[in-house]
Amino acid sequence: MRVDKKSLFLSVAICLLPILIGVYYYDVLPEQIAVHFNVSGEPDNFVSRTRAIIELPIFFAIVQVIISLVVDFDKTPKKGALIAKGIIPLISVLVQGGIVAYALDNNFNVPQLTVFVIGIVLIILGNYLPKKEFWGKYNFNLFGLEKGVNEQKVVRAYALYMTFCGVVIFISGFFSSTVALVLIVVIAIFSTVLPFYLVNKYKSSN
Repeated sequence: MRVDKKSLFLSVAICLLPILIGVYYYDVLPEQIAVHFNVSGEPDNFVSRTRAIIELPIFFAIVQVIISLVVDFDKTPKKGALIAKGIIPLISVLVQGGIVAYALDNNFNVPQLTVFVIGIVLIILGNYLPKKEFWGKYNFNLFGLEKGVNEQKVVRAYALYMTFCGVVIFISGFFSSTVALVLIVVIAIFSTVLPFYLVNKYKSSN
């Protein structure tokens, strides 16, 4: 396994970048900062400003290290690896930035930002998932799915579903956090079942 150390260090650094934002505003931040919000968009969990600034970026950095190693170990093509390694740093900057923004101005809507981020990520993945130049050979055995299927049809159908869900989630963010949350939960559940349905549908058409 050859680890791309340059992209690993860069992506982890981006994950940790929001810490500098927190440090910059540290003196004007409240002692307690909201880090979790209920379905109505109201904060329901607070931690000290030091923890709020440090913990989430470090968590994202750890997740990024794991994803980067998995991607490199799987020998994912360069274009696909770039997308896979770019999602967590993007989320880290936007979500942590949103938390700091809310601490500075309680009118900032962090749940709405989170919904937008989820929608954008799904749209990006749905757009690039079918392209083999990004991912190389699809490995259905990774999920315990059957062989002998038309891989391209399965992946294209799932990618279309992801793109559609991303658009729906993104649009829902303009209206209601509760509706968006329900949609995300339903989509997440259906997403675990859909691959098995698609494999069964296209297994004899290869």
